[in-house]
This record gives sequence, structure tokens and C-alpha cells, in this order.
Amino acid sequence: MGRRVVKKVYRDTYARGQTDSKEFDDRFIVKLELISMKILEDRDLLGNESELYFRVGRRPAFSGRIPNRGTINMEKNEIFKPLEGLTLYTEFVTMPQGGIISVPFHLFERDPVKNDDEIINIELSIPLGSSDYKIITQNSIKLKLKLSGLKSRH
Repeated sequence: MGRRVVKKVYRDTYARGQTDSKEFDDRFIVKLELISMKILEDRDLLGNESELYFRVGRRPAFSGRIPNRGTINMEKNEIFKPLEGLTLYTEFVTMPQGGIISVPFHLFERDPVKNDDEIINIELSIPLGSSDYKIITQNSIKLKLKLSGLKSRH
């Protein structure tokens, strides 16, 4: 039986003796995830479901509305718990480890009769190089968030 010849189909992308010298020391991915949300009392004027949405980000052009269309409908004492964390915000940052990124975080309740109410308006501080959980309880709403600023290779 003859020998099978294997051809090399890729090219060497580096010159002889050169190594991959990309430096990713100060590159981080900042991520904000929703772990759970609970409504402690009715927020709607007529006692119906609360219609909630998030707006997270720095500038109006880049801040994302979550969900993109529609709202998260919840009643009193109901818990919203996504299977895996619901990603609210991501960003790649080049900064030395130990730095802190601040991200504006807003939670709105939608009412068809009047303008949307801003329930939570805070500035979240995300430390680079670590991951942490934060519980926010304001205006009869309890949120559990995961804040992470971990190293990235991208």
C-alpha cells in the first residue's frame, strides 16, 4: 500500500524567528448582566402588569434599549430570571488593570397614559480585572446584576 501524502495548505504568517508579539495586557471586556429582577409592589397606575425596559450606556447613540422592542411585563412579587444572564452591556476597553469603568444604568416603566417613569438611575462602577455581583433595591424593585471586567484577547 502506498504512503499517503499530506500537503501543507496554510502559510507561515511570520518571518523566520519572529513570534506573535501582540500585546493584550491592558485589553479588557466590560460586561453587565442581569441575573434576576423582582417587583415588590405594583408600579402601574391601574394595578395592571408593570411594563419595564432598560437603557444602559454612555452616549444616547450608543446606549442600548433592552428589550429592543416591547417591554418586560411583570406583576407584584413576580421574579424575572433568565436562564443564562441577560447581557445588558458590553464594551472593549484598553486601560491598565485596576482601573474602574463607570456605566450609566437606567430602568424605565412604560405607561400608555403618561411619559415613561425613570425608576432607577445610577452610575455603576465596574472594576477591571475582576468580577462581582451587585444587588440594587430601589423604588420597590430588586435587581441582581453581575459586573465583570475580565482580560480579553481581542
